[in-house]
Amino acid sequence: MPVPRRLLSDFEENTFFHVICKSIEKRKLFQTDFDKLFFLQRYVDFITGFADTYAYNLLTNHVHLLIHVKSISEIVENLSHYNPKELTRTQSKFLNGNKDELLHELIEQQFNRLCISYARTYNIKKNESGHLFLRPFKRVAVENDFHLTQLMVYIHANSIKHGISADFTNDKWSSYRSILSSFPTFIERDKVLNWFGNRENFIKTHKEQIGYYYENQYSIE
Repeated sequence: MPVPRRLLSDFEENTFFHVICKSIEKRKLFQTDFDKLFFLQRYVDFITGFADTYAYNLLTNHVHLLIHVKSISEIVENLSHYNPKELTRTQSKFLNGNKDELLHELIEQQFNRLCISYARTYNIKKNESGHLFLRPFKRVAVENDFHLTQLMVYIHANSIKHGISADFTNDKWSSYRSILSSFPTFIERDKVLNWFGNRENFIKTHKEQIGYYYENQYSIE
């Protein structure tokens, strides 16, 4: 079944996007905690030089991400540190072409490379083969401040919506606890907490908005 065009936004610089990567035929994406850790490691390798991350949640058969695409100048600076011989064709084309027109293709490729890299290792470990993730993956541009706030809460509490957890604050593989901790993280912790005003309002808003997930107009699953 084709993915609706509204769920296939073109990536733009300095813009927030809700990204959803789902498995084929509801296959399990993660068998163990090590699989989830490995996915996040691959995510950092492929995405952090191109987008900042404000929230994530790794669930049984899909992943939710809230990213903010970096400016073109920041992405160019990041790519300038690559060995020219190791640049992908898309990365080279971006650096040498019309960067405004090629930005979407570049970011889309980085996510596809992430999924392919993870799936390759996953299949080897499980003695399986074939695609693991649905393509194209879904991505929706954030419309306004209200949408941004609700998405952060929606992503963190998504396990409740799917009946996986009764208390999202204890979920090990969402960014909720990382944001509240003092441990190193690739999440934009300070920016997230500043968005909510402070740590206390971050917690309060999440607790108050739990019921929102069952009627949220921005739910796109």
